[in-house]
Amino acid sequence: MALPAMPHPHLIVLRSTATIVLSALIAQAGWASAFLGGEPRYLRHHQVGALVTLAVCVASALVYLLLRRSAGPVNVVLAVLVAVLAGVQYALGEASAVAVHIFLGILLAMTGTALTSWTYRHRMPVDSP
Repeated sequence: MALPAMPHPHLIVLRSTATIVLSALIAQAGWASAFLGGEPRYLRHHQVGALVTLAVCVASALVYLLLRRSAGPVNVVLAVLVAVLAGVQYALGEASAVAVHIFLGILLAMTGTALTSWTYRHRMPVDSP
């Protein structure tokens, strides 16, 4: 019984990138829930995690843009949307707009989940390198 073939290297990079983004978003939700659940020491974790998450999301969007022919238009749009939402989310956190920050955080996590799902289901276009 033969092992399945490895996916194209671009797909490995894109899937790894999406997984890192989703991991950062889930970590942020965890720190936020710990803080909102009455553990004030986790606020600092959430604040530092915000910078890390923003950097990860922006770097991810750049990866998707660089590999746009392999990623496909839906994944590129989702990756850029995640980066934009993360930027807005960071600004809302800095402005202490808590209710909107929580609401957008949920939408951001859902968008990151969609990015990951679409990326893992994606097949390389026939004419890609």
